[in-house]
Amino acid sequence: MNDIKLAVVGGDIRMIYCAKELAKRGFEVSFCGFDSAGKDCGDAVRCRTVKDAVKGAAVAVLPVPYSYDGCRINAPFSASEIRVDDVLEAVMPTQLVLAGVCPPSFIEKAEELSLSVIDYMKDEELTIRNAIPTAEGALELAMKELPVTVHGAKTLVLGYGRVGKAVAAAFSALRSCVTVCARHADALAWANAAGYKTADMKDICRAVKDKDIIINTVPALIVDNNVLSFIGDDTLIIDLSSVPGGVDFEAAARYGVKTLHALSLPGKVAPETAGENIADAVCGIMRKKGVI
Repeated sequence: MNDIKLAVVGGDIRMIYCAKELAKRGFEVSFCGFDSAGKDCGDAVRCRTVKDAVKGAAVAVLPVPYSYDGCRINAPFSASEIRVDDVLEAVMPTQLVLAGVCPPSFIEKAEELSLSVIDYMKDEELTIRNAIPTAEGALELAMKELPVTVHGAKTLVLGYGRVGKAVAAAFSALRSCVTVCARHADALAWANAAGYKTADMKDICRAVKDKDIIINTVPALIVDNNVLSFIGDDTLIIDLSSVPGGVDFEAAARYGVKTLHALSLPGKVAPETAGENIADAVCGIMRKKGVI
């Protein structure tokens, strides 16, 4: 056991696994915001308040996403809401704050309090690892919601970044007919080299026609009212991008197109793996910052 204390504040089940893994690695770990989560926490110590959890900690680890509204910490298992401002006020300038998916407004608010914040979801290794359970989760949703088998289904993947690559590979492995629609020529070349059909994003209206499933990975509104007008009402759309998403959900409802905004899939599909991956990222950041 080393003498470095870490605090985990809020989050879904993967953050419990993160706390448990960090404790297993020899850190003194306290956590709060999991009143109704009946999970084994290993050697991590459960605290009643944020102040108790972060007291004496070198690093405060917030969940991913840290908040859905910018006001309250994402803490679905907490008996009471945890305010973002309360957490920032409880943390001292000597402590490092690690959080997932941090908007500029959160960084600026922390800096006004002389706090150092790092978004661990910008860790390249973590985002690559998270792509796998995200793809598995998308596949699980498709198998549950589609009236046909994934095998032989016509699948369109929008975007060919880390998640897009994992999604295309997962669906192709079940012999789905995969088309990748991307903006950049190099992405389309790589998709073509991997054996997928390709379409330029400029031709998205043509690409979405006659598809059984469309999976968006692009964090920008691309499936808008115009694009939706070309999509059949028997098509399933799964949006994997973060809030607010890449689909005009209101327009989709008007067209009768079924859409699923599948957020935080790693925490739902493989919370233990996802939590351990976050623990790896936390340790990597601490090494870079000289904390360990």
